Amino acid sequence: MEDFLNDEDEGSIYESFSDIALCTLVVALLLVTLLAISITQNVSVQINRSKFSGGVMRPSLHLECTVPDFGKTTSDRFAVERALFAGKPYVAVHLFSPSLAMIATDVREGSTVALGEDETFAQQLDLSLYQFLQLAPGIEPGSFSAEGEPTALLIPSILDKQMVYEPAVQNGYRVNADRLLAKRMLSSVWSIYENPTYAMRRPEEYSKARTRIYVETQTRRDAQGEELHFVIIGHKAYKLPEALDDGSLAWLGGFSSGLTEIEFLGESWVKAGLETNKRIEFFDKNGFNKAAEAYRQYSFPDRSTSELRKIYEILGNAGYTGSRMDERARAALAQLDASAALLEGRLRADPEAYFLPPLLAYPEAWSAYVAHCEAEQPDPPKWFYSEFLDRLGFDRLTIEGSL
Repeated sequence: MEDFLNDEDEGSIYESFSDIALCTLVVALLLVTLLAISITQNVSVQINRSKFSGGVMRPSLHLECTVPDFGKTTSDRFAVERALFAGKPYVAVHLFSPSLAMIATDVREGSTVALGEDETFAQQLDLSLYQFLQLAPGIEPGSFSAEGEPTALLIPSILDKQMVYEPAVQNGYRVNADRLLAKRMLSSVWSIYENPTYAMRRPEEYSKARTRIYVETQTRRDAQGEELHFVIIGHKAYKLPEALDDGSLAWLGGFSSGLTEIEFLGESWVKAGLETNKRIEFFDKNGFNKAAEAYRQYSFPDRSTSELRKIYEILGNAGYTGSRMDERARAALAQLDASAALLEGRLRADPEAYFLPPLLAYPEAWSAYVAHCEAEQPDPPKWFYSEFLDRLGFDRLTIEGSL
């Protein structure tokens, strides 16, 4: 250092500190360029335009289960539920945003409030068990090896918040969470959760592990010709931006991670007159005949069964009509059967049971469909970025490399 200063005093080529900094920067850029050239000789790097990630934490899912008896409710809000489910098995699944899951809350004047000052939270999503089963195929928890055993990458955070079903009613109906039932539900849907000690093991290698959320889009037009945008996860469709504004997708905040990939599978379509859609057509063309028929029955249900006729009568008296009645009737019957199966510990006993949505009942067909869409790498519509990815923080394209 002393020699360097002496050189500068005697008229070195470095006329000022800024000259030194500039020269250093040039040399650094040259070295980086040479290193990049060296790397590209051995590694092929590709940006996948249909996969997106974001965040820094390990992905998590905050949830709990309750078993309400709607026969104990009194408000008009649950009139249809009382008629359909009073005194019958019913399991509900509640999904929470990370912020709501981690703070203490209470119910005051008909709404959920935070007990601490300056605490805010997004809303929760309350689903029937059957609705959760519809959503589940769109989520792949991911796994890695820990002490020689497969371990889930997606961390389930099982809560025990008391659910207030009638907050606006004095002494309104409340139900406590059932943690054991939530664990049973998780292991029934995703086999990676069958071992309860997954979170305690020492990880060996998880750099390549990924939690994946498979998303399709659908664009429709209303009676006025205005364009409507939907995202589909599993079997569940969410209208944007409403689903982000009202908290229906707030649970996705727990997935914000560099280890999570939102994978775009393309634009969905339906041809009701031909009783087919994009998924059914794929299953038909690729030899998944049982999956195609199950999905056709799922999308275009038969009203002829005696169980459904009773439900249709109840829904007709409540003002349901058309496709809305069809969907609600099918979901009500499936919810009763799925709830009974979970409570009795046999949810996975019959993979082709009526109450399992087709993507859960036929996972091989669904995996083949996903692989087909992955190979195509479809370009998402522009609104998918601004109305969905950007608002969730999944704004980074996935970079894939191979030696």
